[in-house]
Amino acid sequence: MMNFTKLTAYLDTFYNEKNIPGLGVAMYHKHQPVYEHYTGFSDVENQVSFNRDSIFRLYSATKVVTCTALLQLLEQGKVKLTDPLYEYIPEFKHMFVRHSLPDGTTELLPAQHPITIEHLFTMTAGIETINTEAVHRAVADSNGEGQTLAVIKAVAQEPLAFEPGSHFKYTVCHDVLAALLEAITGQTFGQYLQANIFDPLGMKDTSFQLKDERRFCKLYNSFNGQTHRAESIGESFMLQPGRAYESGGGGLFSTVADYIIFAEALCNYGLAPNGERILRPDTVNVMRSKRLSPIAQQDFERFGGASKFGYSYGLGVRTLVNGEDNNSLSQHGEFGWDGARGCYVVIDPESEVTLFYAQQENGSPWYRWHGTVRNYAYASIWDA
Repeated sequence: MMNFTKLTAYLDTFYNEKNIPGLGVAMYHKHQPVYEHYTGFSDVENQVSFNRDSIFRLYSATKVVTCTALLQLLEQGKVKLTDPLYEYIPEFKHMFVRHSLPDGTTELLPAQHPITIEHLFTMTAGIETINTEAVHRAVADSNGEGQTLAVIKAVAQEPLAFEPGSHFKYTVCHDVLAALLEAITGQTFGQYLQANIFDPLGMKDTSFQLKDERRFCKLYNSFNGQTHRAESIGESFMLQPGRAYESGGGGLFSTVADYIIFAEALCNYGLAPNGERILRPDTVNVMRSKRLSPIAQQDFERFGGASKFGYSYGLGVRTLVNGEDNNSLSQHGEFGWDGARGCYVVIDPESEVTLFYAQQENGSPWYRWHGTVRNYAYASIWDA
C-alpha cells in the first residue's frame, strides 16, 4: 500500500516555513500516475491557487527537453556526438581560448581542438555567455528580434574559457544546441519541439510563448527576506537577448500536467503514456551515462555542491553514480535536472519512478529540499 500522508504534510508547510508562494508535485510509479498535489498560490495577492494548469517557467528544466530533441536527430543519423560544431555552424571553426598568465593578464591562443557536439551536451565546450557585445550588435541589427541561430553565430566571436573538452562549466552550451538543431533542420527550435515532442505527447501548454497570461504564476523574488509581496515580482534572469530568441537552456513555459508526461516518457525508455515514442531505449541509456573526465567531474562537484553529491553528468542531465553519497532512495542511473526558480525532475527507470516538483520563486535554497521531497516520495510508495 502506498501512503503519501507524510509527503503531503511536508509540502503543505512550504508556504509558511519556506516562503514558497505555491508548488505542485506529480509522480508516476510502474508507469502509472500515483500522486499529484498542489498547495499555495500562483498569485498570492489575488489568492489564485497553484494547480495542475498553472503555467510557470521551467528555466533549466528546459535543458532535458533540448537534449531529448537533439538526441532524436542523433537517432536519425543527422548528427554525431563526435562531429565538430563548425561543420554545422562555420562561425565556430577558428576559436580562441583565453589563458590566464602569472602576472594576472590574459592572452588568447588558438584552440587546439574543435568544439564537438558532445562538448555542448556535457557543458565542456568552454562557451560562456550570450551577454556579449557581438550579440547585442546582432540583436540591434535585427531590430530586436535576435533569432536563436543568429545570436549563437555572434557568440562564436567570443573567446572560450578553456580548451574544449578539458573542463566542465555550466553555461549556455544548451542554447548552442538549440541553434545547432535550427542549422540542421531549417526549422526554428520551437517549431521542431512542437512537432516532435509537444504535439505527439499532448503537451498543450509547453512553449517558448506564454499560452495563457491568466494562468501564469507570478515571478516572485525574495525581497527583504520575504517573497509574498507585490514589489518582489519580476523577471530576474536574461533568457532572451531578443524577442525571437528561444533558449534551449532555459526558455520554456510549462505545467506540471505537461512536464510529468514528458519525464515519464524518458522513464519508460522513450515511450510516453499515450503510446508515442520520443526516443529509443538505448538512446535514453546513452543520455544518462556518465560522460565527464576526472577533472571535469571535479568541476561538476564544485559547481553542484551538496545537491549533486553522488551524481555525475551525462548528455545534459545529472546521473546518479553513487546513491550513498547523498542518502538517495533512488537507484543508480536515476537522472534529471532542476531549474533556477526551483523546478526539479527525477527520472528513475530502474525503480520505475518519475517525479516532478514545480515552484516559481527566485532566491529560495530549493537545492536543500529537493532531495527531501524525493526521499519522501520514494518512501511513500514503499509505505505499508
